[in-house]
Amino acid sequence: MIRLIILGLMVILVGCTNQQTDNKLPHRINIEQDTLSVLQKNRLRWHQKVKRVRVVDRKFFGISPNYRGATFQDLKNNNLYVVKATVMNLKKVKWSSPMPQTKITFKVKRVISGNKGLEKKRLYLNFPGGFARERDIYTTNLGTVSTAQPDNEIFYRTPNTPLPEIGSTVIMCLRNDSSQPKSLDKLYINDVEHTFWIKNKDKYVLNNPAFQTADRKLNIFKLTEELNRIKD
Repeated sequence: MIRLIILGLMVILVGCTNQQTDNKLPHRINIEQDTLSVLQKNRLRWHQKVKRVRVVDRKFFGISPNYRGATFQDLKNNNLYVVKATVMNLKKVKWSSPMPQTKITFKVKRVISGNKGLEKKRLYLNFPGGFARERDIYTTNLGTVSTAQPDNEIFYRTPNTPLPEIGSTVIMCLRNDSSQPKSLDKLYINDVEHTFWIKNKDKYVLNNPAFQTADRKLNIFKLTEELNRIKD
């Protein structure tokens, strides 16, 4: 009799546990689906904006022969934070001259180096390239505008620092304005041409296409391997 009672209690407990798990799981799935839906909508809106204007490409530059790359210790020593983050949205900045910029909303997934309190925080950081007027690009050193339609809106694309897609995961290095060291608003991306990685097919790769033809012996490639060993 006692054995039957114990078995009955165990069945009830297991049932309650399964019910609790089942109740929590759909909520988590809904949150993830909602996030994906928002990212997809943001991505579509951004692409539509870019399609409406003429795209102008900045000159592409190779990696300087004097560049020696960076080690993991360099990354930690020279930056306030090294983080993994998700690109949540892109927003045009009006008008930044002579270098057009885009405001990126990042959500920090993991702090690789720096204060862990930054995890799950949202950051709003400027990135090279973005919407501009023709006058912002086609103005000479003497201040003369060398275009017939100076107020035309264009999209200025920087081949060495391609804008990351909305929804992508990146690794980046952050510094801040030394006058306000605790303010998240004063953070900025450091050395975006050389130490900015984007996740591509389960691996982080350097975002700058110029590295595709660079010397594979550079420290930066060893650093990239080290970063890929850090779990998301």
